[in-house]
Amino acid sequence: MKKTLTHIAMTLFAVCLLCLVACARELDARTPADLAHGDGRQNGSANAPTSSSSLRVSYIDVGKGDCILVQEGDAAVLIDAGYENTAANVLAHLRTQGVRHLDAMVITHYDRDHIGGIRTIGEGVSVKTVYLPGYEGADKNYRSCVSAVKALGASTQRVSKEVSLNVGNARLAIYPSGVAYELSAGEAEGNDNDASLVAALTNGRDSFLFAGDLEEEGIAAYLKAKHGQFDVLKMPHHGRRSSNTADFLDDVRPQIVVITDSQKDSADKKTLKLLKAANAKTYRTSVDGTVVVESHGTGTYSVSSSKS
Repeated sequence: MKKTLTHIAMTLFAVCLLCLVACARELDARTPADLAHGDGRQNGSANAPTSSSSLRVSYIDVGKGDCILVQEGDAAVLIDAGYENTAANVLAHLRTQGVRHLDAMVITHYDRDHIGGIRTIGEGVSVKTVYLPGYEGADKNYRSCVSAVKALGASTQRVSKEVSLNVGNARLAIYPSGVAYELSAGEAEGNDNDASLVAALTNGRDSFLFAGDLEEEGIAAYLKAKHGQFDVLKMPHHGRRSSNTADFLDDVRPQIVVITDSQKDSADKKTLKLLKAANAKTYRTSVDGTVVVESHGTGTYSVSSSKS
């Protein structure tokens, strides 16, 4: 009996030893490229997004204003902050999405429909970093924004050249405008629409463009920079038409367009006509409410809205 047990133990040991040798040979056969990319599992690097990465972009209904939540995994970034009187609705949306912390807030420019909710939103969720345009304004909206950002206690960064940051496995590039800011007489807001920051989000084959409030000069500067095509476009300036809107759409060639307008200040009919001719599926916050676009790095998208 003892001899039999000894024989069985020796046999099991030999089998285990053979398995270990085979595994070692398999590892030796892997190329450096195989080792760099791992075994097909997510490696946590934003520089190598995988098709399993889930990306969610919410164009929150704040009327004719911008407030866009970008989420990938546990990471979250807010692009603009809407009005002061819409901040409570924004916070409610953040909570429904499980957002208690923002890795970043990007302020494209200093109009009140983009900065009004900063203070209240910052009181409801923590904010790590705030990205601001690279110019200093002199009107009350600018001063209000700077004061609100200071109250957050977050770090700030002025964007005077391209900045790139991780949003989970996705990448968000922030571009300064090619138009220099000029203050109007009487310390009015000047040409800050054309000086808007523009942001581009990519995750695998997914691509989103957030065009701030660019008007004619800002669009011309953007086209000159040649950033390429994007599948999902946040239309510039709430769907108002500029003389080169058609050129802009031809350059971006979006499949999906979201317009952040209101029933009182709706998108221009000529803009909507151009979008129809471009075969772009168009959503408007004035009609659809909050619009949510979801994707998984494969270049295909699902869209839902609060009024659908």
